[in-house]
Amino acid sequence: MDDQLVIPVDRLVGHTGKERRFDSERPIRARLGESWISGPMQVQGKLVGTNDGVNSHYRASAEAHLVCTRCLTEWVEPLIVEGDQYFRLELDEDGYGIVDGSVDVGQPAHDEVALALPAAPRCKPDCLGLCPTCGTDLNREPCDGHGEDPDSPFAVLKDLFDS
Repeated sequence: MDDQLVIPVDRLVGHTGKERRFDSERPIRARLGESWISGPMQVQGKLVGTNDGVNSHYRASAEAHLVCTRCLTEWVEPLIVEGDQYFRLELDEDGYGIVDGSVDVGQPAHDEVALALPAAPRCKPDCLGLCPTCGTDLNREPCDGHGEDPDSPFAVLKDLFDS
């Protein structure tokens, strides 16, 4: 398989300021809680030569399938990140570097898109969530309450606040 995000950089290394642009896609799969990304990731950007490597600036995007942590509403929205990665002749602590005269710009883009997946997505900032007793979506209809629960371990404390 020909991966267009693995780019030869032999003509850039040591040529400060020389540029090469890229625009391609690669499959991505990532999951965090109930939210996930699966499908194509678009990556566009440029590589700029330096004395001992290349600098990459990119913009990556993918469709995120999100689930609200309060009301369980599901929706899809684009996830867009921008990033920079410096590639040297030796691998860095993240495993990025120039290997066999090429760099894989899709690898840091994948990592940044996966990290941008929200840990606790909300369908809207003021989401009211679900009623903990009956499960009614409080964003759509009010819950009239469920009376007192005599089996609650906190029922004995109610009398303390009535005086």
